[in-house]
Amino acid sequence: MPDATPVTTNPRVTSSVPAASPFLIAESLRIGLMRDGAELRIVDAADFTLDAGASLGIVGESGSGKTMLCRSFIGTLPRYGVRVLGGRLTIGGRDVTGATEDDWRAIRGKVIGYVPQSSLAGLNPVLTVETQLLEALQIGQAMDKTAARAEARRLLDLVRIPRVDAVLQERSHQLSGGMKQRVMIAAAIALRPPLLVLDEPTTALDVTVQYEILTLLRQLREDLRMGMILISHDLAVVEFLCQRVMTMYAGATVELGQADAIRARPRHPYTLALLHSRLGMAERGQDLVAIPGEMPVVGAWPEGCRFGPRCAHAVDACRSGPQPLPRFVDTHLTACIRAEEVT
Repeated sequence: MPDATPVTTNPRVTSSVPAASPFLIAESLRIGLMRDGAELRIVDAADFTLDAGASLGIVGESGSGKTMLCRSFIGTLPRYGVRVLGGRLTIGGRDVTGATEDDWRAIRGKVIGYVPQSSLAGLNPVLTVETQLLEALQIGQAMDKTAARAEARRLLDLVRIPRVDAVLQERSHQLSGGMKQRVMIAAAIALRPPLLVLDEPTTALDVTVQYEILTLLRQLREDLRMGMILISHDLAVVEFLCQRVMTMYAGATVELGQADAIRARPRHPYTLALLHSRLGMAERGQDLVAIPGEMPVVGAWPEGCRFGPRCAHAVDACRSGPQPLPRFVDTHLTACIRAEEVT
């Protein structure tokens, strides 16, 4: 893992970071809660970096811990009774591991934009689109209403919403799912944050609208030179938008590398199983490929490799000891002790 640039221990103070330094650094990050004096981990020792302007897709089944990891980037873990148990999280040269809610308010929107899993969860059904965009634009900066209204129109143009003036006066129930998601994206990028975090942004959208939203996000990333972290259960979505991919299973990082390298030759059986279970891999007249078994629940992770009970490559050595740590095999990191044999 690259050495982190020395940063201030006070999250209220912004320090200058050399361009070569990663924008986001997660070091042995553990997320969970304390129960009866013991740690109940939801995410176990996440380690990765994200350069400024780069994109990372975090993929895995429901229960893998990816959404909780995502929430640690925007400081909302306490709302769910969860916290960072250990390790360090650095964003923009700032150690935010112990940041307070006041500290996070200065980060959300300005440093990190966030698009929630459901567009319905992010829009206030009582307020018009214009009112909500004006609020996003005027938080923490001096902008009069005239300038804010002009910027709100520009934002809706940027996310390719037609009938801008009419949409500004509408409320969420008057918008389609795709339009709501575009409004959420507009609000998230209103203050031009250097990093945008998206938690399954195409959930519940039909295939055509999914493609439109993903194409829009890719164009925004290129035009605004904005970094992105995309949370998804769909490898195809991640590959479309992201340069790098991180696969998570039962709270552990099991594979991390360039998207094209992982697609060409995955080195962890779980990533391989996710690739094979995609609808695009199905053959006419044959059953869909599915991963047998179920994701283990938090607090009941098995000994050894957590994917072992569902893995076609598992041997006795895979079923004892701790969860394997990621190691380099060929071009990227994998947490499989039999990675050289995974084909």
